[in-house]
Amino acid sequence: MTDKIEYIPPLVSCNNLSSLVDPHKTIGKIGLNVGGYIRVSTKKEAQLTSIENQKKILNEWAKINGYNLLNFYIDIKSGSFSYLRNEMQQLKQDIKSGLIKGIIAKEIARTSRDIMDILDLKRSLESDGAFFISLKENYDSRVDDDEFLLIIYAALAQKERKTTAGRVKVTQMLKAREGKTNVGSPAYGYKLSPNKQHLVIDFEKAKIYRLIVEKFLDGWGQLKISKWLNQKKIPSKRVKTWHTNTIKAILTNPVYLGITIYNATTLIRDSSGKQKRVVRPQEEWIVRHNTHKPLIAFEEYNQIIDKFKTRKKKFCKEWTGEKKYLLSGLLYCNICNGKIYGGKQTSYNKTKNFYYYVDQNRYGICDTKTKYWNMEKVNGLIISKIKSFFNDRELIHKIIEKKYLNLNQNISDDNLKHLELNLKSILIAIKKQQEAYEKDIISIEEYNIRMQELRNRKKEFIDKIDLANKINNSSFDSDKKFEFIKYKVFNIIENLDNADYDIKEFIVKKIIKRVEISSDYSIKIDYTFD
Repeated sequence: MTDKIEYIPPLVSCNNLSSLVDPHKTIGKIGLNVGGYIRVSTKKEAQLTSIENQKKILNEWAKINGYNLLNFYIDIKSGSFSYLRNEMQQLKQDIKSGLIKGIIAKEIARTSRDIMDILDLKRSLESDGAFFISLKENYDSRVDDDEFLLIIYAALAQKERKTTAGRVKVTQMLKAREGKTNVGSPAYGYKLSPNKQHLVIDFEKAKIYRLIVEKFLDGWGQLKISKWLNQKKIPSKRVKTWHTNTIKAILTNPVYLGITIYNATTLIRDSSGKQKRVVRPQEEWIVRHNTHKPLIAFEEYNQIIDKFKTRKKKFCKEWTGEKKYLLSGLLYCNICNGKIYGGKQTSYNKTKNFYYYVDQNRYGICDTKTKYWNMEKVNGLIISKIKSFFNDRELIHKIIEKKYLNLNQNISDDNLKHLELNLKSILIAIKKQQEAYEKDIISIEEYNIRMQELRNRKKEFIDKIDLANKINNSSFDSDKKFEFIKYKVFNIIENLDNADYDIKEFIVKKIIKRVEISSDYSIKIDYTFD
């Protein structure tokens, strides 16, 4: 008797699809584990009392309706942007792990006061087979397939938040125009007045602020200042240790001139739904002078700003752009045999760079004064020619074998030393980037881009050194070495289109002696195999 054949359509068998977990099937089940979500906006006593009241209500409701309330998730945060709330994120993790099958809240506004946030919560729970229940609105996500009710409730919650925020904003704007402060946590060196309407000097911290200013003007960098403060065990404002960004924020803050600035930034939702701070038009800023006693003179402050500008300008000059000239030193004109050079042109609005190769006709025998080629097109043609050449596996096998037999069977000490020197230079470059970021010469975006590039190059050279040591290992015999090298060569060539610039440059310099190009992009390659 044959086993029963299971017929599976290719849409299922050929795709890594997850199984459906339908939350509708939990309706009517007794004893389901659920979580109770509670949120309040502030730590004020009235709000903290609300937490206990919400706990009692959720507990009682769960008992009456046959649910097992396993845990409470409590956030003290504003009603928008739920991804910023730690307990909300923990709740979602517990849903994914299957610890709880749903969440209950006193009202929809407790989960969020933003339409997109609430919809995202409902859909993420649904995709994990879980549900969401709100007591005030008598809402159950398992019976709201079209989400119409949820959108209505969410819109009302968002409107309420906007109205409340609007009232608060008006009060804060009036205070700012009167020269009063709106900050709950004053800048280092200041504290709130007894009526919390103005800034007054915190004399102990003000002394530290003055030390920071004086040391910076004496030539100390941000890194040196922060290390000195940490060694002296001087506490910073929010965290245990001082950092270079904190030093810059203090040194460049105009609040120490006795100036109050309000309404300079606002928060918006970006395309991914995350919170994003943006700068308002300067005419909307509220700037008030002499709202509190200054801790620095205008002359000193201007010196500090000038120092930051000078450092940034100097660093930007030292930083070289990304590599583009793949055929540097190899490309020649097919008529005059003159060397062809790489060039770059920036668009008029400085948003884009155009790269090209140019024959300047230095010998005066070409048909035109200058000739230009699109660099990307030429580089692409060269890579394509190399890949085409390596299609002849038999020929390449012979070339590799010939070269291999002529070489010492081990990777030489000189080659290893060269690799180690390259790695050392990359480690030095990484340290310089870190120092530049710590001194706030470059932004976090520039730092991340440059560090990613350097980390990739670091990994590349570490891999090469490991490979060289592996080849030199006595257990790695001659035949294995040859097969290994051959495999690596073919693998690199096959993936050359998507390789990093450094790998492309290495291959081109190793196998090409000279390239001649005509005005119609015809190319002749003189190969070598160093």
